[in-house]
Order: sequence, then C-alpha cells, then structure tokens
Amino acid sequence: MPEQPQPQSIYDTPPDALDSAEHVLDISSTATPCHVRLLDCQALVSEDTLRIVEFPAFPDVPYAAISYPWRGIAVDGDFRGHTFAVKGAEHADPVGTSALRHACAAALLRECPFLWLDRLCIMQDNKADKHWQIRHMYQVYQSCRLCVVLAGGLQRLVRLDEETSWIHRSWTLQEVLAPPDVAVLLDWKLGPGNSRSGGTTAAIDEVVAGESALAPLSIVLQACTTGTLSFEPRNPASNTALMVEASIFSAQPSTHSYNDIPFWRPQRKLLAPNVVALTIAMDPVLSSDPDVRAHAVWQSALMRTSSRPVDMVFSIMGLFDVSLDPSRFQPHDRRAATIALAQAILESGKSASWLGIGGRLDPDRSLSTFPVFPHTSVSGVALVETQNGVQEVSELVDPIYPISEALVPVPKGNMDADGYLSLTARATRLRPVVDQADAVAKVFVAFDGSRWAAVCDEQLDADDQTGPQTYGALLGWYNKYYPGQTSASDTDNIRTLLVQKHAEPNSFHVRSFVALHRREKPFVLSWHECAFRLGGPAAPPLLADACVTEVPVQTYLERDRPWPRIPGSKPLVTIEDEVIRKARWAVPQRVLERNRRPPE
Repeated sequence: MPEQPQPQSIYDTPPDALDSAEHVLDISSTATPCHVRLLDCQALVSEDTLRIVEFPAFPDVPYAAISYPWRGIAVDGDFRGHTFAVKGAEHADPVGTSALRHACAAALLRECPFLWLDRLCIMQDNKADKHWQIRHMYQVYQSCRLCVVLAGGLQRLVRLDEETSWIHRSWTLQEVLAPPDVAVLLDWKLGPGNSRSGGTTAAIDEVVAGESALAPLSIVLQACTTGTLSFEPRNPASNTALMVEASIFSAQPSTHSYNDIPFWRPQRKLLAPNVVALTIAMDPVLSSDPDVRAHAVWQSALMRTSSRPVDMVFSIMGLFDVSLDPSRFQPHDRRAATIALAQAILESGKSASWLGIGGRLDPDRSLSTFPVFPHTSVSGVALVETQNGVQEVSELVDPIYPISEALVPVPKGNMDADGYLSLTARATRLRPVVDQADAVAKVFVAFDGSRWAAVCDEQLDADDQTGPQTYGALLGWYNKYYPGQTSASDTDNIRTLLVQKHAEPNSFHVRSFVALHRREKPFVLSWHECAFRLGGPAAPPLLADACVTEVPVQTYLERDRPWPRIPGSKPLVTIEDEVIRKARWAVPQRVLERNRRPPE
C-alpha cells in the first residue's frame, strides 16, 4: 500500500490563550481551501494544546466527528469555563474549552486520535472552502468512526433532563444517519452502568469519571420517546434501577395537566413525531426498508430548521446519494433545491417517499406533493402558519411509516422542472357531501375537514357539474410507531391522496389526505389504475366546503372518535397511556445526582 501523506499542522496554541474578546481562532492565513482538517485529540487532552492539522487528501485515519447546534444551551452567571470565538462564525455560540476536551476524551476512548468539528475545521470566511465542504459533508460523517453528539452546543455539556434544540437543527439529521456509530456525550455523575428503554438495552460508559459519559444515541432517542431511561449503576452497593427523566430531545409540553398524578410537576410530550421520525430512521430493522428510511428522513427534515432555507435540502441530499451544487441555488430558494433533489431521487429509480409526510399540514401551493414549507431560523423550531395561528410543525405531523407489503408500494414516477410529479396510482372519483340528507355508505373525511363520497362509473357524466374533478388516489399502508411493539388500536392505516384537477391541462394538485380504516383494504384494491400529473398551483377551496364542515355525519371512517366500550368494562388503556403514566414517575437526573450515595 502507498504511504499515507502526512498531515501538516496549521494551528497550534494553548486554548486558554484564546479566552479573550479581542482574540479569535483564525486559520484563514494558514489553511488551504478545499482540504480536510482535523483536531489533534491527544494534543488537547495531554498537552493542553489546540492543534489543527490539514490533510492533502481525504484522510484515511480513525477520527470522530461532532454533531451539535450552533446556538445551544446558554451558560449562566456561575459558568467559569474558558470559551473562544472563531473568525467568520462570531454569530454562533463560543466554543467551550472544557466541552472540547471532553469530546476529545470521548474520541480517544473509542480509539480515534482525531476529531472533526466544522467550526474549527472549515474556513468560515471562505466561500469556496464552504461550498466544497458542504458537498463533502456526507462523506465526512460517513467516513468517521464515531459521531459524538453535543446536544447542548459547544459551550458546555448537558444532562439527560435538559431540553435542547439539537433535534430541531437541519444538519444534525445527516450527521447521525451517515456514521457507523453515534453516541451522546452527557454531563453525567451517576457512573457507568446499563440502561434500558422501549425494549432497547445499552451500556453507558464514563468518559471522565464523575463528570461525563457516552450513551448510544439509539437508547437516548428511545428514552426521549417514552420519557424515561431505566439505569442500573455498576456500583456493587446499588442494586436498584434508577428511573431517569429523559427530555434532552423533548418536544412540546404534554396536554396532560397537574390533575394527572403525580401532581407536583407537568410532563413533556411523549411519542413526539420529530423524535419518532429520527428513531425510525436509525432503527436497524425498520430502516432496512429503503422506503421506510426515506420517509423518516423527509419527515425529520420537515420538522427541522436552519438559518438558510436551502440548507434543509443540502443537509439531506447525501442520505439519498445525491450531490447538488450549492452555488446553483440562492440561500432562500428551498423550493428549487427541493425540486432538484426530488428529480434526482426519481431518476435513480427510487420512490416518491416524501408523499404524505406532512399529515395535517396544508400542501404547498405551487409544489403540492410536498407540504407547505415551514419558516426557518438559526435557532428555535420549525413553524408554520395555519388557520389556528402559528403552530410548531411537529404538532401537525403523524408519527407513521409506510409498509409496502401490507397494501401497495410507495409510488414512483418522474418530476419535471416545474415540480409536477407524474405517477400512476389506484384511484376512485369523489364528489363532495354537501348536506345532511345526502346519505352515503362510505364517507371520506379528509384532514382539511371536507367530506367526500365515491362516485360510481355510471354517475361520472352527471357529476361533472359539482366542481373540480376530485379523486382519492391510494398512497399506501402506514403504521403508527410505538417503541418495541405495535399498537392494536392503530386501525386507520390506509392513506390516500385527495387530488383535484385545476386549470393547467391534464394537471392536478394535492388538496389534502384521508386516513381509512384497515377494513377498507378490499375496497381500495378494487380501484382502477389512473395516471396523474400532480403539482400546482393549488385551486381555492370549493364553495361547498363552508357547508360540509357543519354536517354532523358520524361514520366509522371518522378520526379522533372515542373507542367503543363493552357495558360494565374498564376503559381501554392504550400503549400511549401506559407510557405517559410511567414517565410521570421518572426523576430528573440532577435530583438523582444530588442524592447519589458514593461507592463504598
């Protein structure tokens, strides 16, 4: 084998020397654009030297990579650690030298002598280097031995019971799906031990004794999905599992109140769609189906945000084996980049796995096979304007995934430069249900509140004057996710597109979606294959919609209905009920650490 080129040191200084308002880390005069650079872990841990080295070619050495939010958990007035800024990234949080040392120690624990951190290893004020690094970002994370998640950012480590913005950031999705191994670096004083959540077990390894530990991301995600992590310390004096509250990747507050026991504190929302989507994408069994993984990736990206809307596309393109040129798109042109990514995916023979990811979000007016694009920002969460005001996107997304074998495969097709998706699907003609006297056997209740009835072939001519041609197009079978099990109460598994014809010749737009009961499987399989060209612009709502929302039609196709009870029986307790009740008894990590008995 040819000898590997030796790296060249381009920056070498004690990190504490950077701890001043006047001094910032600057590699612009010593680094070479379009090269990979790594941080020397041993130099920082053992020699107290911050050393950055540059490689003439993509490095073939073991290294760890960092995943973190640019704006993370703030430090309070008691924080005494050293921090420093980086030239070209002064708008981001400063880098904490203590957190950086812990990250390097974690890399060394997993036998990685080098560390990749974008803040230090990319020339932040060099556009050519940035574009080159973006195009190689997937390769950087795919080639690392370990990805270390600093969920609270670079200033300090965070506990398992501290909520962070990491799950909301765009680039963190690719950063944990590309590497072979991903672990969360925690502020942790409970020592090493074994953990369990949602049917998953994993070891928690100390990095710095009494200060930090590494936990596999998979177990942390499961814990945040259920709200609890069962932890058994390896301390021989302890023989009791600790129920640790897990909210590091939590979402909105729960709808449960102080009236639910225990009474002393509220609970964060469990089974949150943004946490579930990433859990599905990382699940080795579920993600073995390419359509399941792709659907979860699109859902995760939809619920994330970035300072540049176009980064919402660049941050996932590598996960679909696509490389777009960032210089082709303006920073706010998310729609054009989305079309380019979708075209490349379909041209490679993959499915239109983004269909149905938005659940109850309105379709985008000019690209209706996608949900409306949320507002993005450098911090915070993805938000969208609705009829009920501004809402967090994850409140309107269902935690589901497709099962092709259960009904039909996810549709394939092709997309033109205007964003029109051409596909073939089983479909039935629909007409609006406009009054209470309109008795029909089956009522399709769409997510936008409109109601529809299937039209027989012989009724098509007479039905042409009721409004735009409307069809229910079969999308597929979708299961709701529960950690480690399938819920028996998950019955509305069949999803269909509600599509309407508009002024563009032979073109339709997606208006909404419909969820049908699983017993409707024979009915939807009787539909005929139809070709559709789906895009935009979306037409205004039908005038009849103002009436149909007031029709008190109740059918078994209705959503959000109460589950039937046998007279004299106890209320049905769902998996979600059990998870919520158990999570309310979890104890915050800070409380457990404060009362921890030292080992004998």
